[in-house]
Amino acid sequence: MRLLAMLPTSVLCLCVLTLAASGRADDAKTAAKITYTDQIQPILREHCFICHNQNKARNDLALDSYERLMQGGASGEPIEPGDPDASYLWLLVTHEDEPAMPPEQDKLPEAKLALIKQWIEGGALKDTGSKAKSANKPAIDLSVSSGANKPEGPAAMPEGLPRVGLVATARPGAITALASSPWAPLLAMAGQKQILFYQSDTAELLGALAFAEGVPQALRFSRSGTLLLAGGGHAARLGRVVLFDVRNGSRVTELGDESDVVLAADINQNHTLVALAGPGRVVRAFRTADGSPAYTLKKHTDWVLALQFSPDGILLATADRSAGVQVWEAETGTEYLALAGHKGSVTAVSWRADSNLLATASEDGTVKLWEMEQGRTVKSINAHSGGVTDVEFARDGRLVTAGRDKQIKVWDTAGKNLKTLGPMADLPLAVTFDHEGKRVVAGDFSGEIRVWTVDDGKQVATLVANPPTEEQAKAATASDTTKAP
Repeated sequence: MRLLAMLPTSVLCLCVLTLAASGRADDAKTAAKITYTDQIQPILREHCFICHNQNKARNDLALDSYERLMQGGASGEPIEPGDPDASYLWLLVTHEDEPAMPPEQDKLPEAKLALIKQWIEGGALKDTGSKAKSANKPAIDLSVSSGANKPEGPAAMPEGLPRVGLVATARPGAITALASSPWAPLLAMAGQKQILFYQSDTAELLGALAFAEGVPQALRFSRSGTLLLAGGGHAARLGRVVLFDVRNGSRVTELGDESDVVLAADINQNHTLVALAGPGRVVRAFRTADGSPAYTLKKHTDWVLALQFSPDGILLATADRSAGVQVWEAETGTEYLALAGHKGSVTAVSWRADSNLLATASEDGTVKLWEMEQGRTVKSINAHSGGVTDVEFARDGRLVTAGRDKQIKVWDTAGKNLKTLGPMADLPLAVTFDHEGKRVVAGDFSGEIRVWTVDDGKQVATLVANPPTEEQAKAATASDTTKAP
């Protein structure tokens, strides 16, 4: 005030006018913001709170709190900030989808609908201090189906990736995930903040992908072999799924923003859906076209350790730490079957190529095979004493398993043990067939990865889980040159 009193009158007037104009601009900016607190909550209070509040959350959806609204309910997250057409709540209140909301009433007045639409388009802000989030759009169009059959032309292989490690660690970490391309001699393995590609026939390192989210806990090639899915993160901090283009290693899109690590994830046969799960006991499915939520499944009572879409894309199998196995309709999330029979944690699931048979591996030591008409167990294999850590079908119907007895075993679907490989040096955590079913690759807790040929049971390679970085390789070369006579 003393400073203003000291200014000449003309300058004082100019300052006052400038401050007034600035204030009007700030007011206009604030007024332009449509927020949950100021405009949307009153609308929802009048029309929706009676059924959707924190004391009576029909369909697990509460709308009387911004946080609970954005969390969503049994049908998934109802708001996709920036995109009304991908927001389930918008489709319901405009009566474009069922069940129409509010139930047994006309649509909301156009003025109220316009506010809701503007709110979503503006980023679904909580209050005037909030910042809008941009919608998660993929880098390329994923909607074109490549199907579960072999694509035309050469199978996807990495090209031009750095053939060195990206992260240096003192020693290899546990091999938390392995995956094999369905159509190419290509393996992917999880590492510390990276994913390594190896040629399965020659054991040659083909490249590395950065996974800044942490340690991948789930790796899957798409049924076409053109995409690699990686799910993981940091325990109790972050969970996410990333889709990579196999050929050039680029990130296609990122899905999920979990508060805990992703332990299981998969992409369906036509690249339209990704499902993920973990310690939160919830399975979430996302549409790859725009990153919007498709549905949320809350049937499990413990950590979800495994999930997989059927090869034909019709069903989704999920399994948890309390021996629960559920099968859902993949497109809608509708419950199809509950499979009861295991007595321990279910660690892995795998579909046979025809989608008619599901294999489940358990810490009770068994692998069970389930038919999909009635959900009956057609075979129970006593696979490994102490527990089974992983299972996978080959394209011809054979199975490979890993267990706490440190053995790797190959089976036919009648439950006959065709070959026993190993033992591993430590607890095997992941196992996979190569693309032709001729080789088996397994990784253990100590970071060792072994490759065997199935016919003769011979170990033919050991893969390096912790390859040197470019700097380390240059330093080693320089040291060798110095030592040379």
